[in-house]
Amino acid sequence: MKLSVHLVSWNGAKYIPLLFKSLREQTFKDWFVFIWDNNSSDNTVELIKNEVNNLGVQYKIIESKENLGFAGGHNEVFKKTDGGYVLLLNQDMYLSPDCFEKLLDFLDSHHEAAAVSPRLMKWDFANGAFTNTIDTLGLKVFKNRRVVDWQAGEEWRGNVIPAEAGIQLEVFGISGALPMYRRAALETVAFYNGDFFDASYHSYKEDVDLAYRLASAGFKSYVLSDAVAYHDRAGAGPNTITDAAAAVNKKRQSVWVKYHSYKNHLMTLYKNEYWQNFLLDFPWILWYEVKKFAYFLLLDRGVLAGLKEVWKMRKELLAKRKWIIKKRKIGWRNIREIFNF
Repeated sequence: MKLSVHLVSWNGAKYIPLLFKSLREQTFKDWFVFIWDNNSSDNTVELIKNEVNNLGVQYKIIESKENLGFAGGHNEVFKKTDGGYVLLLNQDMYLSPDCFEKLLDFLDSHHEAAAVSPRLMKWDFANGAFTNTIDTLGLKVFKNRRVVDWQAGEEWRGNVIPAEAGIQLEVFGISGALPMYRRAALETVAFYNGDFFDASYHSYKEDVDLAYRLASAGFKSYVLSDAVAYHDRAGAGPNTITDAAAAVNKKRQSVWVKYHSYKNHLMTLYKNEYWQNFLLDFPWILWYEVKKFAYFLLLDRGVLAGLKEVWKMRKELLAKRKWIIKKRKIGWRNIREIFNF
């Protein structure tokens, strides 16, 4: 099978009928869907079983007895499939009919590409509206190593991607909301146990960690402007990059999101940073981390418990850092060019 579609679900019953409607309407039909449910407590699995028989494609469903998180669930599915291309499907997505087809055509014709994503737009699910507001056009890295969804919250006007680039935009990395990967690339940067995501992340920032590893191994990632999908994002970041906007956004986030986002950011930085770039950008990195630490210390101390978890995993993180360095194909100057500060 050319394409393996991997859906990791968890308490997403409200999305399932519309998600599967968009899957039935895909113009590309040669795909297999593997569904891993992370021990949902609602009727997600029941709805999936009702919908999947109407897809007209082969499928497999595993009902896990524990919640392995986004990263753990996708690692398990990846090891059980063999499609040359792998699409990670979030339950809160709605895809345009030609989405699969355009992503596959791009990877078929761009052999340097390891990852590609459609232009993701915000889905106002509560009001049943597909908006003209950008959800993400890929991942953007700043000197302080803050990583954001580029152009999130901006109105799509069709002029973000330069005309000379055509429909494609080369980016540092792509969001884990709806990425399509070349399996060979994922196998290249996978850890020694075969996981392509770091399972210790559970949820959040695992796509950033993977983007670092793919980029440092010499692979390229793209966003296509003419392939479109809509996303009802639960853990959205701020629409602007100011400290005030970030603080307001943190207040909206659940403790679960803040906890995993904070510890996973630190682990990503430790595992992937080139020491030369760390020294060059140390003032920006330090100031960013001090501000966050002070915020959590004063207003949300529970998040700082993640530091204890990071410390407990220090030996494992060091082993992973050495493994990542071993896989690198480009130098510190090249990765700075990809960051495009």
